[in-house]
Amino acid sequence: MTLQSFKSIEDKLNVIGHEIFDVDEETYDLFSHEFPQRNLGMINDRANTLELDIGGRRYDVRQSPGLLTSSNAEGTTGAALWKVSPLLAEWLTDQTNTLWSTGILHSSAVLVELGCGITGLIGLAMAKQVSKYVLTDQRSVLKLLQENVDVNTPLPSRSKAKGRASKVVSSSVDANSKAQVAEINWEQDDADALDEVLGQGEVIDMVIVCDCVFNDFLLQPLVTMCHKISARSSGRKTALLIAQQLRSDEVFSAFVDILVRSFRVWRLSDESLPPALKNGSGFAVHLAILR
Repeated sequence: MTLQSFKSIEDKLNVIGHEIFDVDEETYDLFSHEFPQRNLGMINDRANTLELDIGGRRYDVRQSPGLLTSSNAEGTTGAALWKVSPLLAEWLTDQTNTLWSTGILHSSAVLVELGCGITGLIGLAMAKQVSKYVLTDQRSVLKLLQENVDVNTPLPSRSKAKGRASKVVSSSVDANSKAQVAEINWEQDDADALDEVLGQGEVIDMVIVCDCVFNDFLLQPLVTMCHKISARSSGRKTALLIAQQLRSDEVFSAFVDILVRSFRVWRLSDESLPPALKNGSGFAVHLAILR
């Protein structure tokens, strides 16, 4: 039986991963390794600009070392690029991977990323392969995020939302790429900003959360926002993709404990992942769907 023959997303997830039923067991399995610390953390927290090759294309992305060291009340971790992001971007853009071969990802998919940070690297790399990609973060990073989208999107056509005060910054579109930027604050917002970008009722195929699990005070707001966005797509199940660096077993366990209350959660198997993201790498990749 081929991967394409599995019709439901649950069937597909059971093939490419294993469902999490015991949070303590999952935590122990992931944290019972000595991680290669040299491969973790930020790429370069002092560089203003980074050059990266993802999926055969060069991206020049700007960071903000000044914001990273500031006391900004909204947080500063999104001011620099963390190492899991280019690893995830490289894997997602490879259309031979299991997400594409099972049809979980496809060219007409609509993707939303939470907490994308200033660089927006995953969205920059993925936008040209899907129908729409919405990059979201807090207000403090949106200006530089939009600059990175504009610089890395050829021949952009920008439009400002009209009417009431909008949390949609702009859009950059060419024949091969569709990326939009919108403000979403997990603690304060609902998902209304997505209605301005996508229109009410448009199905979201996947929500991406990359390296956003680190602050125990933000775990519940993050899961709540994931639930709100996933619940928007009535009639079709939205896949929630969570990639993260494994820092604290206590924070990870608390996050998964909250997540499984409203989501079914699978960890992708090593056979489904590139070497840099396999178990023992210091990173983990999970997929989830609403119960």
